[in-house]
Amino acid sequence: MRMKGIAAAATCIALVCAAGSIWYDSRPMTNQDGTITLRMAQTSSETGAIGQEMNRFAELIQERTDGKYEIEVYHNGQLGAEIDTIEGCQMGTIDITVVNQSTLGNFLPEFQALDIPYLITSNEQADRVFLGEIGDEFLDKLSSVQLYGLGIWESGFRNLTNSKVDVESVEDVQGLKIRTMENLIHIDFWRAMGADATPMAWSEAYTAMQQGALDGQENPSTVILTNNVAQINDRLAITEHAYSTVFLIMSPATWASLDAETQQIFLDTMKECSIEERAINRQMDAEAVAQLQEQGMTVTYPDKQGFIDAAADLYAEWEQEYGDIIARINALADEGDEDESV
Repeated sequence: MRMKGIAAAATCIALVCAAGSIWYDSRPMTNQDGTITLRMAQTSSETGAIGQEMNRFAELIQERTDGKYEIEVYHNGQLGAEIDTIEGCQMGTIDITVVNQSTLGNFLPEFQALDIPYLITSNEQADRVFLGEIGDEFLDKLSSVQLYGLGIWESGFRNLTNSKVDVESVEDVQGLKIRTMENLIHIDFWRAMGADATPMAWSEAYTAMQQGALDGQENPSTVILTNNVAQINDRLAITEHAYSTVFLIMSPATWASLDAETQQIFLDTMKECSIEERAINRQMDAEAVAQLQEQGMTVTYPDKQGFIDAAADLYAEWEQEYGDIIARINALADEGDEDESV
């Protein structure tokens, strides 16, 4: 199908670009005192839950390896865009990177299923999926594209903002010029809602909204807050239409350079941080909505079923392509909050 073809082509392009990139020594940098410095990168802010937990992960690794491993953490895209950092991990020029699940869909088509709107509808279901067997399977899939999956953290449920209308129902979305990620599932979903969905890099989106070329965008509430979206959009609709994660990926060369004991330290520390990052993110997300209201945003809570109904034809397509994983994820929504397995 169309998404598989585009994903396959993107994978080929990414690998060609990686081969032509400027290279340098791919081995972890060993200092004169015997310590080894690793590089860890993300494109978002240090102040978010992900950025905070990256810093904590680095501190814990240094402490638990008795100072042998030091992790230099680079925020705000200092080492490039997400695809750049993925290629860096493949080549061994970056040791660890943090990337959105949507970006990985360009390398592995199966990852696109994770972006299906309203597939995940609660934090409890999200934890069962991404801290359980399904999450482990997706981490393992990364080895087929020369990456090592360390863990999965939370970005959160995405909401819609705009500068034109209070969104009380799906009908209010019609005609809105909405920036989306460069992700076919998101683009097709918003177009099914009647919106003029425009894929665009986030670095360009803010200016486009300022200038009126776009009416709005969609992101987790914490991202909306920390990126000052309230200064250009005064309406926030709690649509919670998609749940986003970030995958923490390690260079296979770096992973292979660790002895078995150190590998276990990395895995145990990552598991601990994966739980803590979620707690921080959920607290920040709840606080973000109140803070956005204080900044003058009108907050609405439209009926989600209207959005689901408007995308009925798309869900039929997605079922054909990703039926198995959709069924497994849906099954985890029915287990009830009493499940304490993760």
